[in-house]
Amino acid sequence: MEVIHNLGILSIKNNTEENVGFLLTNKKGSYCSFFDTPSSRYQGLFYFDEKTMDMYKFIENIEINGDNNVARLKNNFYYVERRKNDAIESFIMPRGFNSLVYELSSENEIDLILDCKISYDNREWGRYYDIFEEDGCIIIKFTKKTDRREDSSDGVEEFVLHLAIKSDKNVYNKSDKWIERHYSYDKERNSPPFRRHVYNALRLKGTKFVFSMSKNKSNAIKECGYIFNNIDKIKIDEKKYFFDDIIKNESIKIIINNKKINNEIKIAYINAFNSLNNLIVDTKNNYGIFAGLPWFFQFWTRDTLISLKALSKINDKLAKKILFKYLNKINNDGRLKNLSGKHKSVDLGSTDAQGWLFFRCKEIINKIDEYKEIINEIKKSISIIKQNKNSNSARIRDYLKNCNSIMRKKENEYHKLIYEIESSLEKSLSGLLKFHTKDNFEFNDKLETWMDTEFENDDRSGARIEVQALRLNIYKSMFELTRNHKYKVLENLLKNKVREKFWNYKFLADGLNDFTIRPNIFIVAYVYPELLTQKEWETCFDNALKSLWLDWGGLSTIDKNHLLFTEESTGENVKSYHRGDSWFWINNLIALTLNRINKQKFKKNIQKIIEASTEEILWKGCIGCHAELSSAKNLESKGCFNQAWSNAMFIEMVEGMLGYSWTLY
Repeated sequence: MEVIHNLGILSIKNNTEENVGFLLTNKKGSYCSFFDTPSSRYQGLFYFDEKTMDMYKFIENIEINGDNNVARLKNNFYYVERRKNDAIESFIMPRGFNSLVYELSSENEIDLILDCKISYDNREWGRYYDIFEEDGCIIIKFTKKTDRREDSSDGVEEFVLHLAIKSDKNVYNKSDKWIERHYSYDKERNSPPFRRHVYNALRLKGTKFVFSMSKNKSNAIKECGYIFNNIDKIKIDEKKYFFDDIIKNESIKIIINNKKINNEIKIAYINAFNSLNNLIVDTKNNYGIFAGLPWFFQFWTRDTLISLKALSKINDKLAKKILFKYLNKINNDGRLKNLSGKHKSVDLGSTDAQGWLFFRCKEIINKIDEYKEIINEIKKSISIIKQNKNSNSARIRDYLKNCNSIMRKKENEYHKLIYEIESSLEKSLSGLLKFHTKDNFEFNDKLETWMDTEFENDDRSGARIEVQALRLNIYKSMFELTRNHKYKVLENLLKNKVREKFWNYKFLADGLNDFTIRPNIFIVAYVYPELLTQKEWETCFDNALKSLWLDWGGLSTIDKNHLLFTEESTGENVKSYHRGDSWFWINNLIALTLNRINKQKFKKNIQKIIEASTEEILWKGCIGCHAELSSAKNLESKGCFNQAWSNAMFIEMVEGMLGYSWTLY
C-alpha cells in the first residue's frame, strides 16, 4: 500500500506491506478508525456519551461491493482518502457532531457492517436490530437486552442506540445477516475474543453518505439532515480550522521554517500535534484529554499532566483550565485520583501525579516570572518617559495611564494565580508528608507508578527513584515560591539520602534496595537534574544505555539481561508491558534528556530515537498517530493506536532540539 502525507510542498510518501489504518475524531470524544483489513474489535465508528463517559461502537466496517484491498491511503490531516481499485473513499468527522461523512469518487454499492455495543462489552447474545425509514433517513435502531445464556437476567433492556443514514441516491436493500469476523490484531495482543459475529445490515448505493449517531432518534435524524445538506460548507470549515488553528500555530510555523529539520520530522511533528489535538474533549459537560484511543477514553491524571506542556502549545487556555482543575482536586492525603471515567484502574492509587502537577505548575510560575520582568522593563521605560519634559501632553498622559492600568491588572492576575498555586501545593505537600513519607522518602503501594502492572511479584512497590525526584522538585519549587527555608532543608535531606541509597557511582537504582536498571532514571534527569552533576549523569546514562538500548532506536523497560525481560510484546498479558516493551513517550523524553546533558556524546542515540519515533508516526500502525509502545525486538506499532503522552513528548523532543541538525537515512 502507498501511504501519502499530503501537505503541499512538504508532502511525503512511502510504501508499506503492513495492515495500516487511520483515526479521526470529532473533538468531543467520538472517533472512527478503519484499517486495510478489519483486525480489531476497536476499529470502526464509535460514539462517546459525554454525560456518562461511555464509548459505544456503531459501525464495524464500510465495504465496497467487490475488491476492498486498499492500494493507497492519503492522510490529508483533517480528512482521509483511500483508493480501492478505481474508487476513492473519503472520510471526515466534523468537529462537534457525532457523524461520519463518507464519500466515493464514483457511484458504488457498499455493505454496511454493524456491531453496536459498549466498547468493552463482548457479549454475543441479546443484540436486536430494527431497520426502517423516517423523515428522509434510514434508521437503524439497536436494542441491547440481557440474555440468560450470558447474564443473570433475561430480556431486560439495557440501552438503545440510533444510527441515521442519508445518501444522495437513497437506494438500499436489507442484507439482514450475521457474519463472523476474525480479529488478527486482537489475537496478536492476547485480547480475547478473537472472533465475533457482526451484523451485515444494508447494501447502500450512491456516492455521498452521512451516518449520524445518538441514543435519541430525533437527534440522530436532525443532525444527519443538517450534515447532509451542508457537506460542502462543513468541508470548508474543517479545512479552515486545520490551516488556521493548526498549521498557522506559532509552534508549527517555527518547526516548518527551520531549515535544519528535514521534511519527515516536520510532517511527523505536525501529525503528533494534530493527533494530540484529536484527543482533546472540550464540551459543555466535559473537558480534558483522553490518554489514548481506542481504549483509554478516560482522563488519566498522570498522562494528562505529562502531556500538558505540549497541550499548552495547542490550546493554552484549556491547558491552564485543566491544571487549575487538578489543583482543586487534591485529596487530604496530598494525592490526586488516578483517572476520571469508567475503567478497571479507576481505584488504583497514583503516587506520581501530584509530582507532575507541581512540575507543570513550576513551568507556569517560570512564565509568570518572565512576564513580570517584562512589566518591570516597561515600568522603567514609563519612568524615563515621565522625566521627559515633552511628556506632559494629554495624549501621552492618557497613554501612560492606560499602560499602568493594564500592568496593574496583569500583576493582580499573576498574584492571584501564584497564590492559588501556592495554597494548593502547600495542601498537597502537607498531606504527602503526613501520609506518604517515611525516613524522608516517599513510599508507594504496588501498581501506583506509571509502570502499573504486576508480573511475578514485580510491582514497583516501595520507594521509587522517579517518585523521589518528583518530591525533590516539589521541595525546590516550594522554596522558590515561599522562600521558606524549611523546604530547602527538606530538599537537601532527601537529596543526600537519595544519593546515598540510590547512587552507586555507576547508575541510579530503580528503587530503594533495588538496583534493577530501568529507564525511570531518565525521568529523574528530566524533572530534577540537580540530583547528579553533568559528569555523573553521563556515567549514569552510559551504563544504563548498555543495559537498555535497543538497536532500532528505543529503550527496553527493564535490563535486557534481567530474568523478566521479554523481547516480544505480549499485549494484554502484562508479561512484557513494563518488562521489555519500549514506550514511545519515555523514548522521546530520553532523547530530550540526552540532548540536554551532552548532545555530542549521545548524538547517535538521539538520532536513532528520533528516526524510530518519526518512522512509527509516519508509516506504521495508525498513520499519523504516535502509538503507545513497541516490542523490544523490532520497531513496531503496538498497544493503543493514538497515545497522548507519546504525541506530547514527541512535540517536546523536537522543540527541545531546535537547531540540532537531523537527517533520516
